[in-house]
Amino acid sequence: IIHPNMSRQDKAKEELWTMLEQEASSYIIKFDYLAAIKIKNDGAGGKDELTEGFRRLVCGWLFEVVDHFNYDRDIAAIATYYIDQTTAIQMQKQDKTVQRREYQLIGVTSLYLAIKLHGGHEDASRPDIQSFANLSNSQFSVKEIEGKELEMLTMMDWHLNPPSSSRVVVNLIYFIPEYWEEDETSGGKSSKAEISSIFEVSRYLTELSLHVSEIFFKYKSSEIAFAAVVCAMDALKDKLSLPRWVREDFISNVTDSTNLTLKSALALGTLLNDLFHSVHSPNGCHESSPPNGKDSPVSVRDV
Repeated sequence: IIHPNMSRQDKAKEELWTMLEQEASSYIIKFDYLAAIKIKNDGAGGKDELTEGFRRLVCGWLFEVVDHFNYDRDIAAIATYYIDQTTAIQMQKQDKTVQRREYQLIGVTSLYLAIKLHGGHEDASRPDIQSFANLSNSQFSVKEIEGKELEMLTMMDWHLNPPSSSRVVVNLIYFIPEYWEEDETSGGKSSKAEISSIFEVSRYLTELSLHVSEIFFKYKSSEIAFAAVVCAMDALKDKLSLPRWVREDFISNVTDSTNLTLKSALALGTLLNDLFHSVHSPNGCHESSPPNGKDSPVSVRDV
């Protein structure tokens, strides 16, 4: 229970611990289904085989639809969890082969379910199930989506509130100490603008991480979030003139208050840094680019 008189950082600690407990008990994806498919088929799975590239395309489609309907991008993260958890259970526990068409159906249903549960919009403005059938370009009927929804709810045992890394970042930001800088015109400048910049870059890094199964299957959401904030601080330190002690105090605040470690954050930070630069290179792919708010989303059938 969070006491109303607690400080915002104390509330963040309480909320963070709740998410850490959730991810350690009910929201673990232990089975890397893409690695299993690769080993099983040994490169001879054919055009319907699930691959890293195909999963990445579906992740990109999630963000495109979420942006089009003007939902929080965390909805795409939640839908990604539903997709990976459902596929992992089908392949590991039920010993079922999941090919691309089935994966697309899981993707459409996951997004429909995530928006229905976490969208926050009024019912009148929320896209209905027919809208999602349309997003499949009539590849899937309303009946198929409804059937898959019930199947997924059972498989996930109704664990539908995963602590996404972007949600963890929201709480980790409060572990960054506020400070004042000398300013020639005003006499002092608050660090709130700098902290806001760190938050935006951190959240963007968590969005990028969803597209890479090596990160998503291997690391917990809290580890990804912690690494994202540290990586954002390092990336922005020159631009923001961030004092070194701020980074050090942030790391101490987090490691002293949680079971997160700097070692895993630094290892993962290297992957996130490489991912960021690969996306923003001239030949990089921009799966998680900002929305343009104009074009209709592409059908999942076309990914």
